[in-house]
Amino acid sequence: MSTAAHLHQAVDLLEHYGLHTGDHFVAPDGGLDICAALYQAATGVLPDAFRTDDETALTLIKASPRAMAAIRSVYDTLGATVTIPEHDGPDEVIDRVSHWAATAPYQHAQPPTRTEVIGRLLRTADTLDQQATPLAA
Repeated sequence: MSTAAHLHQAVDLLEHYGLHTGDHFVAPDGGLDICAALYQAATGVLPDAFRTDDETALTLIKASPRAMAAIRSVYDTLGATVTIPEHDGPDEVIDRVSHWAATAPYQHAQPPTRTEVIGRLLRTADTLDQQATPLAA
């Protein structure tokens, strides 16, 4: 599967389980952090560590090239306005994407809605699909 396909699968997961923006990568009710949804879409599994152990979950995410490609594709769309200076380092890409989906930008009163997060995933997938499709002659 392509990164764009993983983004589409993550959309399906977020529509089914909901977007989680609190502690851990998975809410008690099953809602998924955006990075957990991207990991599950890319790997087909979601270990219990995503519910209880953030460090182990981060290790699993970073160990999956397909999950990291999906997360990186979202990260690349965020622009310079979404920053987390205290999280620069090896987990910056994951932290920044999760932070974006859970935190109100300074000019807005509310964080992005699940619909807005899904919209970004779909636009990112469409862009990746367009880049992969040769121009018609």
